[in-house]
Amino acid sequence: MVKVVGKWVKRRSPRLMPDESAPTEPQAPGRTAPRELVILVVLGLAVIVAFSAAFVRVQTDRGIRLWMLNHGPDQLVVVNPDTGEVEKELLVADGLQQVVFNHSKDTAFVANVVDISNRVTLIDTRSYLKSEQIIVDGVPQGLAVFPDNEHLAVITGSKTDFMAGGFDVLDLTQQSAADPQRKRAVYRERNLVLTAFIAVDEYGENIYCLDAKASHVFIFNMDERKLVRTVDIGAAPMGLLYPDWGDYFFVSSIKDKAITVLRKARDPQDVEIAGKVKYGRFRHMALSRDGRLLYAPVYELREIAVIDVEALEVVKTFKMDEGCSLIAVSPMGDDIYAVGFSTGKVYVMDAESGVLKRAITTHGEFRDIKVILESDKPPLKAGSAR
Repeated sequence: MVKVVGKWVKRRSPRLMPDESAPTEPQAPGRTAPRELVILVVLGLAVIVAFSAAFVRVQTDRGIRLWMLNHGPDQLVVVNPDTGEVEKELLVADGLQQVVFNHSKDTAFVANVVDISNRVTLIDTRSYLKSEQIIVDGVPQGLAVFPDNEHLAVITGSKTDFMAGGFDVLDLTQQSAADPQRKRAVYRERNLVLTAFIAVDEYGENIYCLDAKASHVFIFNMDERKLVRTVDIGAAPMGLLYPDWGDYFFVSSIKDKAITVLRKARDPQDVEIAGKVKYGRFRHMALSRDGRLLYAPVYELREIAVIDVEALEVVKTFKMDEGCSLIAVSPMGDDIYAVGFSTGKVYVMDAESGVLKRAITTHGEFRDIKVILESDKPPLKAGSAR
């Protein structure tokens, strides 16, 4: 303001011409303007938050463990699919073939095919220690634990040609009177030719078997100790999936490029074929926990078929360049675990879209994969080694 003839008037700022610029205060060397500094800080925080969120998501451990049997070398491999960590590599025996858990999830039973002593090894799932070895009358090629956790069905093969003409049911709580080193056999079946798969129903009453030389599902009753039903699926079977959940069980076949869907029933006479899904040369299968979707790799097509069980049709497929040899589904139903055919890597894929989440580096020729939740295991007793 300036005083002119007794009045205060406002002095106008000089008008800048187009080629002029307002003077600016010189910046100290290395100093950033406040606006630019704010932008840099905001961008930096955004990057940190995004990175942290991604890191936490990958590292979250939900307690899921994959138990995988490797045939080269022969070892049990335990993998955490959420973190990508291989947690255990345990030597068990030669020729590992199959692993199953008992229903209380505290014991794993491991069968092998070339162990001279013909044993089934029991492993404590909490300590990873061998708890017992069971001598069996033949090369163990398949296992199924009864719901009471006190009986074990074992496919027994010949020591010379490995042909398995049947199975034994062993009482895990009693030793044989004839040989105290063995478990008491409560039922023996020897009327099959080449027994390939075995399962026990949720009641512990019926035993389901496949014979690779016949196009039937064979159903044996424990009380009657005999064959009570056969169901013709029309082609030689390749795989049997009898899940603990859901209303159906499944038999795959390479010959007719199909999966036969069978309806469960307590009375074997009520077991019936619900339908067939024809698509490719199916081998392995895995069922979602809600029982709606069946995941079945087709190696020749390098893809995983997703089957709607009620609609009896392939609703989508997931491509997998190297092919899939084994498959499992997470207990939450959000992930599938596909074992690569040539690399032996475990591919964790989104169960809805098939998008790859992570690839876990493992090496070998895997024969079996099972999923277990750490929270399902009972606690170790006081004084037990870990």
